[in-house]
Amino acid sequence: MPTPLKVCQLKNSSGKTFAFGLSGFKNQFRSYVRSMFKRVFHCLLNGLGIRRLREHSFFAPLLARPAEVADFGAHRGEFFAAFMAEYPVSRALLIEADPALAESLKQTFSDKADVIHGAAVAESKHRTVTFTRSIEPESSSVFKEWSAAYGIADQVTVPTLDFSDAVNRFGDRIDLIKMDVEGAEIGILESASASDLTSCIQLTVEFHDKRTPFTRRDVDRVCRRMRAAGYGIVIANWPKVDDVLFVNLKSVSVAERIGLRCRVAVANALFIVRRTIFGSGYSS
Repeated sequence: MPTPLKVCQLKNSSGKTFAFGLSGFKNQFRSYVRSMFKRVFHCLLNGLGIRRLREHSFFAPLLARPAEVADFGAHRGEFFAAFMAEYPVSRALLIEADPALAESLKQTFSDKADVIHGAAVAESKHRTVTFTRSIEPESSSVFKEWSAAYGIADQVTVPTLDFSDAVNRFGDRIDLIKMDVEGAEIGILESASASDLTSCIQLTVEFHDKRTPFTRRDVDRVCRRMRAAGYGIVIANWPKVDDVLFVNLKSVSVAERIGLRCRVAVANALFIVRRTIFGSGYSS
């Protein structure tokens, strides 16, 4: 007489019951656990106050209301538009080296932000720099080697803008700087003065360490410098460095600093656990 087929039942978060044979139990249970972990993961992140917009993370509770923000490498304004849809903004600066994109930004955001056509650099030794436009626009860069990975469309001469000059436009406080400048972030953050960094509350940075001339060692060196300057660091897509958040611990009181350090530590632990157990980062 054949053995009766054993059936297992499992309820999802909405209370609906699913029945399936033991042969499929392992896959169903794994899917169920992944789903529940993602729910818990995002609930914990929300509790910590971490938000992620257009693949850039930051602590929302540290923002002033309204906030002052700067977007280095604004591209088409995707991040700024998403940010503005959720948070009030008192002042904004959008910096874009590609002349066509910069003109588009001016037409779209001229009444909401100061738009500057220029390449953000650590320090201007020259007033202009050669900007290489890639066939893939998001890979255009002041580094020709970087742009060449997807094919070079053309090269144009663009004005430069010192990091210090951009920071000084805001006075003594910038709530959030988003930085996606295709390799230039290494030199900018490594060379930024202590006084400029003091005025930055948060920097959410996409590092580029996979193509010449930069490596992970360069990113690690920048992170050591930022820690020495008093920043806590959250690697939001660990072990990748395409979403790194620098939080100025000195921007809060000594009593609040302990809590902020704990939030930074817990956030890093969550991102490591997710990648280690499920092989996926924040974005997946």
